[in-house]
Amino acid sequence: MTSVDLQDVSLQLNNKISSIKRSMQLKSMGNDPSLTKMLQKIGLELSGIRDMLDIFQMQILQQQTELKSLKDLRNSVQKNSEIAYHLLENTPAHLPRKAAQISTADSKDERVQEDPVKPEPTKNSAKPKHFVREIEYLLMEEFNHVPGYMKGRMTYDQINAVIQELNATVKAKYKILNQPLKSMTNTTRNQYHAFKEQETKETKDQYFFVETDLKDFTRLKVDKKLQGIFSILRHCHRLREVRGGHLVRYVLL
Repeated sequence: MTSVDLQDVSLQLNNKISSIKRSMQLKSMGNDPSLTKMLQKIGLELSGIRDMLDIFQMQILQQQTELKSLKDLRNSVQKNSEIAYHLLENTPAHLPRKAAQISTADSKDERVQEDPVKPEPTKNSAKPKHFVREIEYLLMEEFNHVPGYMKGRMTYDQINAVIQELNATVKAKYKILNQPLKSMTNTTRNQYHAFKEQETKETKDQYFFVETDLKDFTRLKVDKKLQGIFSILRHCHRLREVRGGHLVRYVLL
């Protein structure tokens, strides 16, 4: 056995002897009436320290819970901030607009209050413009609910861009239909009669267009991609088809 091992054994034995001596001293102190009060006081202080440590532990656990909640809140705020920034940078060019609706009774009251006496018509008075219905642009929520097999690689902005072209087609078509025949040129008059021939009982008082109208008034290509967009617009209740006479009429809803 080396000297180092003997030193370790000697140190361990000395430590044990010291522990035994300390235990004997404490035991003898317990039997000493003069030290009993001191030991009780020390016990009470130790008990108070233990209670204080328990309180500290509870406060630490509470602060850890609050810290976790603050971290979750920070992550949520950061995520919402990123979403808001993304929306700001990617605001669609076309947003749906809904015209304010006024009841018939209110409109009558306004006409009575604002203009109780109708002015006499003059020769230079402007004629009222004819209302032409438009297709409402898709909302992002609607686009997200379109099945994936319908959308393919088409984007939200692409579909709304097509809707803008369709609205321009309908506007141009019904501008001709609302013109007086006397003011038309021969070409416009021929278009007028062609539009009238497209009408059926199902399209009465409805706005619609056909593929020929797209070729006349827009640069849209009538291909599979456009037919896919028509399927999405039917799915989102923007259009419906009326077939007959070897012609497909796309009626606005």
